[in-house]
Amino acid sequence: MTTLRVATGEADGVKGTLDPAYGNNDNDAARASLVYERLVVPDEAFSAQPQLALSWKPDDTGQVWTFALRKDVKFQDGAPFTAKDVIYTFRRLVDPKTASAAAAILSQIDPDGIHALDDHTVEFRLRAPVVEFPLQIANRFTYIVREGQSSDELRTTGIGTGPFKVEKFVPGEEPTIFLKNEHYWQRGRPHVDRVELRAIAEPSSRVAALLANQVDIVTELPALGLQRLEASADVKIQSARTSFWHGLAAFTDVPPFNDVRIRKALKLVVNREQYLKAIVGSHGTVAYDTPVPPWQTYGLPEQPFKPDIEAAKKLLADAGHPDGIDLDLYTSAADVGLIQLATLFKAQAAPAGIRVNIIQAPAADYWSNIWLKKPFVATGWNARSADEALSLEFLSTASWNETHWHNKDFDELVSEARKTLDEGARTELYHKAQRLIQDDGGALILIYADTVGATRANIQGYKVHPQKITHDFSDVSIVT
Repeated sequence: MTTLRVATGEADGVKGTLDPAYGNNDNDAARASLVYERLVVPDEAFSAQPQLALSWKPDDTGQVWTFALRKDVKFQDGAPFTAKDVIYTFRRLVDPKTASAAAAILSQIDPDGIHALDDHTVEFRLRAPVVEFPLQIANRFTYIVREGQSSDELRTTGIGTGPFKVEKFVPGEEPTIFLKNEHYWQRGRPHVDRVELRAIAEPSSRVAALLANQVDIVTELPALGLQRLEASADVKIQSARTSFWHGLAAFTDVPPFNDVRIRKALKLVVNREQYLKAIVGSHGTVAYDTPVPPWQTYGLPEQPFKPDIEAAKKLLADAGHPDGIDLDLYTSAADVGLIQLATLFKAQAAPAGIRVNIIQAPAADYWSNIWLKKPFVATGWNARSADEALSLEFLSTASWNETHWHNKDFDELVSEARKTLDEGARTELYHKAQRLIQDDGGALILIYADTVGATRANIQGYKVHPQKITHDFSDVSIVT
């Protein structure tokens, strides 16, 4: 029996899940990619490509979309994949009772407007036009689940159409075991019989495991400190330019961050080039407080904000802090670069009178007990399409609105952009929305980091994806 050993980069403990509706970290994403598939997937340029859908077409307004589904696809238990599974999946995602973060992205889906025209054709009648609907549903939540599976079942024994079926998954225990799906619709795939998936939170431990031939694939590596891997003939390093960003997030409804002058002062003290050099070196690009990089569709042209300590001091004084301010900043080794972010910010902010107390939280529960719960944190977000990044992170209704930012003008711009047929006008709306984040938001988006991964030299068919949560293990083989 051929076993593929995969290591991801985050520890999720007992909160780990196989349910795509609740996936929120790299382990959840890897599990989902093994077990489930989506109607549409993004390619490396974030253009929509078919997976379980063969094709799609809108009406003249972009409000009604019809998807033709693949035939002769089966779930891992042998049940046929049909339109009813698509309807069940999407109605569940937008149901308030499900409480999935997907609801903000999919807000234009009317659950009563999803219909099966036949067993392999689905029609979505949206609440309003969404010109890029196929790409909008190519996100981490929209993996198709089998009709009727409950949330309890999906969490640990989810059934999908993907290349592998779950054999053993106990949240908090390592590894998760997957077996080859004998019903897989892609003939001749997968090429391995078994997959062991484990989380290794510490980057240096991932490097050591790969060198020691304890794992075959590492989905995420730090951009720096890879000399041992680069020198090894037994390892192949991969990288892809992405919109995966590193930065800091402050609650805009909690003092002192509820004063926009404080938020602007924080942005004026940072030297972004230093973050780039310290955290990713040549494997990344400077960012300017927008989650959409300039090379991606709807990205803003780069707008370099130069550090201005004196201007930051004046803003602090105007906000009632002439003698400076004390801030607690939470960070962790839970993800690559989080500790460096906090350490560098503390040094850069000190000349402006911003005194930073760094609180390092345990890696195992940073994303469950600190992120979204503490008012000032080091953070990072996976690469996404422009609309998904803006809606998932910054809409007032977003479940993962980590800055507690509620801006009506921003919400209206995103809503209008989604239904604007003219590409130039749509681009300008998305640009205006991003400028609001820059001027008023509580996120310091400092750098875009390339996705860096690696495999053993005898592994073929695996490639890192700019959307870090997207993996394709179906064509991976081990050369003996």
